[in-house]
Amino acid sequence: MKLDRTALNRVMLLSLSFMLLAVMMAPMVSAAPVNVFAVDDDHKKVIAGDPVSFEWILYNNDTVPYVVTPEADQSSNSDFNVVFDQSHITLYPGASKSILMTVNTIPELSAIVLNFSVTFTITQMNELSNVIIVNDTVQIEVVPLFGTMAGDNKILGIWENQMPSPLDGNAGAFAVSVGIWAAIALFVLLVADPILHALTSKTTTELDDIVLRIIRGPILILIVLFGAVSSLEILSLDRSLIANLELLYRISFILVMAWLFYKIYDGVLIYYGHELAKKTDSEVDDVLIPVLEKLGVIVIPMVAVMVIFSMFGYDLTVILAGFGFMGIVIGFAAQATLANFFAGLQMVIDRPFKIEDLLRLDNGDICSVRKIGMRSTTLYNTFTHELVIVPNNDIANKKIVNMVLPDRKLKIAVAVGVAYGTDVDLVKKLMFDAAIALPEVIKDDDHLPIIRFSEFADSSLNFTAFIWITDLDKQFKAASDYRTQLLNMFNQHNIEIPFPQSVVWLKDLAKAEDQ
Repeated sequence: MKLDRTALNRVMLLSLSFMLLAVMMAPMVSAAPVNVFAVDDDHKKVIAGDPVSFEWILYNNDTVPYVVTPEADQSSNSDFNVVFDQSHITLYPGASKSILMTVNTIPELSAIVLNFSVTFTITQMNELSNVIIVNDTVQIEVVPLFGTMAGDNKILGIWENQMPSPLDGNAGAFAVSVGIWAAIALFVLLVADPILHALTSKTTTELDDIVLRIIRGPILILIVLFGAVSSLEILSLDRSLIANLELLYRISFILVMAWLFYKIYDGVLIYYGHELAKKTDSEVDDVLIPVLEKLGVIVIPMVAVMVIFSMFGYDLTVILAGFGFMGIVIGFAAQATLANFFAGLQMVIDRPFKIEDLLRLDNGDICSVRKIGMRSTTLYNTFTHELVIVPNNDIANKKIVNMVLPDRKLKIAVAVGVAYGTDVDLVKKLMFDAAIALPEVIKDDDHLPIIRFSEFADSSLNFTAFIWITDLDKQFKAASDYRTQLLNMFNQHNIEIPFPQSVVWLKDLAKAEDQ
């Protein structure tokens, strides 16, 4: 379907109008050959100690190249410093580039409004005498860390101190504020906590009791910390000391919150994970829950340390890169441990065996599985009454026979030899009857004993009985009882079980020579 030419022209005209309107509405600082557009608002608010950034886009709408050099007027003010992401930029005709300015304030700043100008010196490259100056002004409203002015004679930093003498000064406001915070802490400890405990004790779930027990300590610590620092701000202390106190409070706050998160992680998530693992038949949760528990001990403190380092101006990407390098080094140093860990994880997922299963190892030992860990598996040797600790990587890379799969039934083979000349059919019948007589033998049509004439040996005719027994734990008793029963039946029918013997022919050498 073709558009009408008139309609198409209208669409193009409307689009150009919108583009022109957008350019006109942009905060343009100058209409010189190099236009400077302020991307951000020229008025920003920042907390003392935090950086704030401003960005400009410069566009060369001339036919010659220019070099632009930015500069900010700090007026020798040490309370902040200005850093540009580049000392100068080169603009060719029709090109545009951005300049980012970052203002870093000091934590000791109280509530103040900072005003300073930014100058862009634009020099024509093929005519150095042609210099254009473009000015812009930015304003930063600095908010103290706690939002109050240090040294204010206010109770709790809110109400004007109208106490009688001698409590009408800053010291009095400090004393009253400390008393109020102490009363709040006592109220939480002696009144609110028992009331909440009485309410949660009446519920059917224990989750609320666990959460209340976890948050009691951290809340009291936070109240004491905040009350102490905010009260000290009332005193006319040096602003650097106040900043250090506020920094100490922020670090303490992060540590307490990390402790609270870990207590919730360990006391709620891991606790209910263990409870859920007890109710399931899968071993995955039995192994993964302890792993997650150990990861919480490592990850949560690590995150807290990284946040604290970022408060001191350290780049988190550098810290993460350092942890990554350490991880590579540790990985090379602990290859065997990591191999065992991933082998254990693979066994947990694949589930080739579970607790209490019987395994036949490649050396012939029969062991019961007692524990499946992420590094090793604990086995109980049923023959020697010993615990065997086997690295998971060894189990994963060797042939292991799970004797309880697909079920606990087991087919055993018992061999016996009889003398040459014995009735073969009678031997097979007696061997079958001896097997059927044992209570451990399965006697249904699919699992009847099978007797096979296996070989002509040097001294005997050898037979093998293949017998299904009900449980593999009875294999040795069944084999022993079968041999006993078979020996008695052979004796009753005068069937000889020969021992190895050799026939030696002696030849008279003298007679052989005469012949």
